[in-house]
Amino acid sequence: MKDGFYLSAYIEIDKIGNLYKFAHRHDHCLALWKKADKQITLEDYWELERFTGIKQHSMALFDVTQFKLMINKLLKKNNLNYSNIIEIWGVPQLNDSDHYLSKYKFEGITYHAMCHLASTLLMDMQKFKNENILAFAVDGGSDIVIEKDTGEKSPFIGCWSDTKDLQVFPAYSPGFLWDAMRCYFDIREGSLMALASASKSEAYIEVEDILVENNVTVKKEKYDQVKQLIDQVESLTEADAGVKFNYFDSRFSEKDNKISMIMKIVQKMSLKIMKRNIDKAINKYGINTKETYLAMSGGFALNCPCNTYLMDEYEFKGFIAPPCVSDSGMALGIGLYSFYNELGKDFEFKLKSAYYGEEDNLDKFLKNKKYHYFIESVEDFDEAQAVEDVEERPIIWFNGRAEMGPRALGARSILGDPRKKETKDRLNEIKQRQWWRPVAPIVLIDGQKEWFEDSYESPYMLHVLKIRENKKELVPAIVHEDGTARAQTIDKDNGQKLLTKFIQAFADKTGVPILCNTSLNDKGEPIINYIDEAVNFALRKGIKVAYFNGKRVQLKNHEFYKEKSPLKRVLRPEVWRTRKEREKLVEVFNPYNADMRIILYYVHAKLNDISLLEDKNEVKKLRIRSKIFFKTLSPFLEPIIEQLCSRTL
Repeated sequence: MKDGFYLSAYIEIDKIGNLYKFAHRHDHCLALWKKADKQITLEDYWELERFTGIKQHSMALFDVTQFKLMINKLLKKNNLNYSNIIEIWGVPQLNDSDHYLSKYKFEGITYHAMCHLASTLLMDMQKFKNENILAFAVDGGSDIVIEKDTGEKSPFIGCWSDTKDLQVFPAYSPGFLWDAMRCYFDIREGSLMALASASKSEAYIEVEDILVENNVTVKKEKYDQVKQLIDQVESLTEADAGVKFNYFDSRFSEKDNKISMIMKIVQKMSLKIMKRNIDKAINKYGINTKETYLAMSGGFALNCPCNTYLMDEYEFKGFIAPPCVSDSGMALGIGLYSFYNELGKDFEFKLKSAYYGEEDNLDKFLKNKKYHYFIESVEDFDEAQAVEDVEERPIIWFNGRAEMGPRALGARSILGDPRKKETKDRLNEIKQRQWWRPVAPIVLIDGQKEWFEDSYESPYMLHVLKIRENKKELVPAIVHEDGTARAQTIDKDNGQKLLTKFIQAFADKTGVPILCNTSLNDKGEPIINYIDEAVNFALRKGIKVAYFNGKRVQLKNHEFYKEKSPLKRVLRPEVWRTRKEREKLVEVFNPYNADMRIILYYVHAKLNDISLLEDKNEVKKLRIRSKIFFKTLSPFLEPIIEQLCSRTL
């Protein structure tokens, strides 16, 4: 394998998908790698949503030419271009060889699942080579961009890895439950999880009677069981209080109370499914959990309460997961799995932190003068002043390279004082979120044991830690209803030395080694990448102080700022055409006006044969096939399908 630069890509190229703004994959991302002998380095990590403004970017590129234009723009700061890349993995149209695919190593396992597994199992090669690891890749299912026919292959897997061997096995995933609930209620999984713990209403339904196990292929009767659960809870009335459920929490609507009841049950099912996975592995391989790391990947690994439950229940030696456990980490997994296929264990790599995203230059921003009228002053960082600022009101904290994954980890954050309940209210107001949404804390690792009962680190905000009883009333802004907080632990070695210094100064003055942390983005907007986007946000939201790469920027004249929306992102022109441009191309590529259900079927079944839409008889056949296709899908997807089909150019 040659030394040089490689690219792993979790994107799609599909003309029809691009024109109609669809894709089979979501959370498109790319990773730039450098190989020098046995040393592998991650140079850059790009999540397309940060560059296009399309949250969880799920829109195909038009063709290879468009991909080259996009990647050349991203590579420019590295003084590279498309021709400098030795190989590209993950997208069939970009590579003549498929030698990197999993079919040559692990039969019966989907490529998508193996890449998820690689993103956690191989993120620290020293641990992979020298420690016992029980790993799971659990999400909602595999994509079919590379493997159109996954057949009987397992999309959810576990892996037992010791210093001598690596054994992969099928597993169960709670992911389909959360997908079903997201579709049915049209609420994101994180919000559903928060609502589950926010309302105190609880239905008296035995989890054991529902979904005893989760088949690898989800059958219709499983969805029927889920719908039966929903119907049971939705039929409850006040007359059932004290008999079929405890009570309706008066702080919430009846609808939200019922969703909370359902999600509590779904969470209990999820714990049971994961416990079943681990128990089977322990029995099969004779695992001593106290000498074993638990590794998690896939979208379900964002379920912090489950991660914490498994760590506490089994007393694992430690926890391994990247910050981008969802499909936003697929480019990481595709790259690591490709190196593993080529080199086995004979390479070195460690994901040292979460901070492999974009960075921006404040001096360059200030020279532009575009925001000159709104800038009061620019000063060097002073920790005492920073503490005063955050005590007074929430501030923007923008430092260094952006974090990978869906959660702000102190590089693109809004920070606040956890000692005031109104901090949570103000942050939720800024973010246009429901009042009950919790706010996460960043805590110094040295103060973790004093403030939280759990003793293990959580650098990527993937656990809920129990706040000690005598500390709860000191930090009301971060306390969930159940007394926990979705914490991020931090120290100077986490890649955020300046933030660590800031929190230490806050602790020295207040006795609290914690700050509130929420992501720097508006409702429906991806996390912010660049300084101009952050200043736009601050001026629209009335935020007066922002810290950019160690400089304190005080803003003014907010009332005269005319913009009402987030700025358009830098890659928008590369992937997004005007309506007129789309209409002209649709006349060429969809001359017989195949309707949106046919188009949706074409994209999600990955037909990739444009001639099918250029033939009148083929369009008729596609209409029949699409009807059959949609009948095979989860009934919970119907509202989402209707939303997608109602789109216009």
